[in-house]
Order: sequence, then structure tokens, then C-alpha cells
Amino acid sequence: MIDLHTHILPKMDDGASSSDLSLEMLRMEAEQGVDTVVLTPHFYREKEDPSSFLQRRASSFYRLKDRISELSDKEKERLPELFLGAEVAWVPNMDEWSELSQLCLGDSSFLLLELPFYPWSSKMIDQIYDLMSKTGITPIIAHLERYMKGQRWSNIQEILALGVPIQLSSGIFLTMGGRRLAKQLLHHGTGFLLASDCHNTTTRPPNLGNTMAVLKKKFPFSTVLDLRQQALVIQQQLI
Repeated sequence: MIDLHTHILPKMDDGASSSDLSLEMLRMEAEQGVDTVVLTPHFYREKEDPSSFLQRRASSFYRLKDRISELSDKEKERLPELFLGAEVAWVPNMDEWSELSQLCLGDSSFLLLELPFYPWSSKMIDQIYDLMSKTGITPIIAHLERYMKGQRWSNIQEILALGVPIQLSSGIFLTMGGRRLAKQLLHHGTGFLLASDCHNTTTRPPNLGNTMAVLKKKFPFSTVLDLRQQALVIQQQLI
């Protein structure tokens, strides 16, 4: 099982504040059956240059690997395999960034894309098409459920019609209201992925294991199978 949206890298954003916390989050992932984790800290182009972000990300990753190197071989084997990525906030003309491929998940051509929380324009959606056609990069739309309150349903439908992977946060399946919302989205689209979007071990912890248990009880087997198959497609392309 892969968790492709996490904020586990230490001191990168509003996620893990230390390598020790990062390690605890990875242990939680492993206990829930996650064997692959993509480390996707926030990247905001209006706040930071891509090259600066990539340097910070590399330094943070080295710190985490140094902390992991202190563990016993048995403990290391239990931890998930790690890949680098980013949760990239959309801004105009992203297709012109020379560093864009370095922000993709692992060595794949998938980019975790966070859309604006203000009302979307047709120009923004057109530029997502440009991003795909000009760069060969496929966006994964991050946490679609979080945009629902601020967008017209027609905008959500346009995103669903893009034909790109859509990530839903696993936590929405853990409440009755969240499951109703998830069923609405699953009914109108295809190619959905689950990810924890975890930030810590308390208020926003890794929770894919709990979510999969709920899914098996509350949703049709075909839905669970589709989610697993979509995740496998991403996982196989990370290397």
C-alpha cells in the first residue's frame, strides 16, 4: 500500500517538526500496512524559488535518513520505502518551469497539484491542459474534497472530466458526512486515489490502515479494488 501525499519530511512545512516525529509517523505508516511513502512537502512558487526548495528538501531528506541510519537493521526493514515529491500549489504558467519534473513523485511523471481555494476560472483549467500537453506531466489533483465548499459543482465536474488521477484524503471516509461526500465524488468520476495527507501523529496522523478497514465494510468491493489498482499504477512508476 502506498501513501502518496504526506508531510513527513522534518521542518519543511506545517508537517513534522523534527526527525523523531518523522520517524514516529513512518512507524505508524508501517504498522498500518503501508510499504511505500512519498514525501510531499508544500511548495509555493510565490514564496520560494524551485531551486531553493529542492535544496531544502534534499537537506531535510538527508537528516531523516541519518536518523533512520541509527536504527537497527530489523527496525529499518520494517519502515516503508521512501520517495521524494512535493505538493505543488498551482500558479499560472507552471508549464514554463524548468525544474517542474524534479517536483514530480519519485522518477515518475506524476505531479501532486494543489488547486486554489478561491473560485476557479476557465483559464486555470485550460492551463492544466497546457501543463499536460506541453510537458508530458500528469497532475494528480490533491484532496479534491477540500475544494467542495468554495467551488461551483460545474467547476468540480470540469476537474473530474480532465481524466487525471484525483486524490481523496483518507480521513473523509472515517466520518458519516465525509463518506456521503466521498460517495458523491466517486459516483461522478473515475481514477481516484487515497492518501493520508498526514502532518503529525495526533490531529492529522497517518490513517490509511483505518480507512481501508472502513472501506471494506461500508463500500462495494469494486470501489476498494479500483482504489487499490489506481494506487498500484502510481507505485509502479515511482522508480
